[in-house]
Amino acid sequence: MTGKTPIDKERAKAFLARFQGDLAGAMAARMCAIGDRLGLFKSLNEQGPASSAELAQRTGINERYAREWLQGLAAAGYLDVDSQRKTYTLPAEHVMPLADEDSPLFQGGILELLAHAQTPFEQLVEAFKNGGGVAQAHFHPNLYHGMSRSSGVRYKNLLLQQWLPSMPDVLARLERGVSVVDIGCGKGSALMRMAEAFPRSNFLGIDAFAPQVEGANARAEAAGLSGRLKFAVGDGAEKLPANYDVIFTFDVIHDSPRPREAMANIRAHLNPDGVYVLQEITSEDDMHANIGPMAAMKYGMSLHYCMTTSLAQGGAGLGTCGMPEKMVRELSNEAGFSRVVKSPASGDFFSLYELWP
Repeated sequence: MTGKTPIDKERAKAFLARFQGDLAGAMAARMCAIGDRLGLFKSLNEQGPASSAELAQRTGINERYAREWLQGLAAAGYLDVDSQRKTYTLPAEHVMPLADEDSPLFQGGILELLAHAQTPFEQLVEAFKNGGGVAQAHFHPNLYHGMSRSSGVRYKNLLLQQWLPSMPDVLARLERGVSVVDIGCGKGSALMRMAEAFPRSNFLGIDAFAPQVEGANARAEAAGLSGRLKFAVGDGAEKLPANYDVIFTFDVIHDSPRPREAMANIRAHLNPDGVYVLQEITSEDDMHANIGPMAAMKYGMSLHYCMTTSLAQGGAGLGTCGMPEKMVRELSNEAGFSRVVKSPASGDFFSLYELWP
């Protein structure tokens, strides 16, 4: 006869408190996504403290909703409240994550992305039961807008300032003038910045999901870059238009239905003295070592988008944490690369590698 495992009452109490905090955090994140979408944080930052009536008048929203939103985020500690004047303030320390789109700490893009990543809930549950996944086309277009905003923050603040300078051989090639392709380019934010910074190089962006690249060529033309920057629909695991001197992938291989084929294809289309720059999500070689809030966020994003969209195509489903350094080196070796150099600009969330033939 097996007895029940004794319960540590203090541990149970601590877990319940933790769980309630997580629920509150989930609600706060949703309220923040609404505030980001409607410009409420920016109004509080740019126009100062406001009552619910004042915020409603400034932003054109309903006062009753403004009142509930303001008090909800005051309860969460995101806003300060003057109970006498009945006004709410966005603290200066909270401006960069919530209201300053130019800040490297800005979180508006990820808030938008997460809000829409959770919408195909029933389809995700069905995939849990029956296999397969949720296809990219089933997500609201604003998910991809949020994705572009989130990655755009990194490209704006890190790409030219830290990432490329940490890879001097890559930087020298771009400055000298080379042919470049970005596979899985999304809306082309990274290529736009590189095309502006390196006028001697020519750039192509390809993405297998057509809605991602819609309008990209028009944006390149509007920026006066259309002579050196083009975008097209294409699959990184299939034949590319040409061979290239520098190939980039940003957060792509872990999403790919065919990661091994994609990396072998990249190797096959790299010029003999070329280099492949691989940027991936940082994770531990031992999956059980991926512990803590940041890891939980990565696994949640994997379930809601990265892994499931790969599985929806019958793919490998590596997931957000599926490209730790050990896997990067394994796939690089399989694809025929002889040397892998990890950039010193790599950190807790992103890792950069140079892959040489």
